[in-house]
Amino acid sequence: MSRNSVPLAGAGVVLLSLTMIAALVACAPGPSSMSPTADLAVVQTQAVATFASGLTSTVQAVPSNTATLTPPPVTEAATTEGTAGPSPTPSCYRLKYVRDVTIPDNTLMTPAQVFTKTWQVENNGKCAWKAGFKMVLFGGNAMGGSPFTLESTVNPGGRAEISIKMVAPTNQTGVIIGTWRMQDDTGAFFGDAIYVQIVIGGPTLAAPTAAATGTP
Repeated sequence: MSRNSVPLAGAGVVLLSLTMIAALVACAPGPSSMSPTADLAVVQTQAVATFASGLTSTVQAVPSNTATLTPPPVTEAATTEGTAGPSPTPSCYRLKYVRDVTIPDNTLMTPAQVFTKTWQVENNGKCAWKAGFKMVLFGGNAMGGSPFTLESTVNPGGRAEISIKMVAPTNQTGVIIGTWRMQDDTGAFFGDAIYVQIVIGGPTLAAPTAAATGTP
């Protein structure tokens, strides 16, 4: 063998080794079949899905603000009516005309004739009439009558007779009317108005058509 044949053989061995290594490297699987860009897209997609799932859970956990609030029941203020303490107000006083006891409407009179007009009335209110309440002239002709003063209490539902002495006028003829009404202890009027209606005239004066009795 010549001196130059050994290096050539060594070179061939080295070349063969390099070729086999290259082949092995080419056949071996890579670290990942996906590119770095594809890996980043997958990670982002998974992160978005996880965040959305968290939002859904949060919305479900928060109570809906569309529920209708039921207001507390409204209670009426307790009334003091009927209890001891508050003083009666004019609105609790009532008076109802019942009937004429004497001197019906359109009774014929002579001038200066003295008579007593009596009415029956009823307390149809919620408060008692106190002693001292007065029936006073409200309109028309008093015919000499003076205010009538209650001498005792009249409870609700009770009745009383109001009598006033009068004198037929001497300077008038025809139909004469006087209207009276009750006053409380403050001077406030309340209830039905009651009236007396007489006729003054000679025999030739025709009596007027009878008017309905009661409140004018």
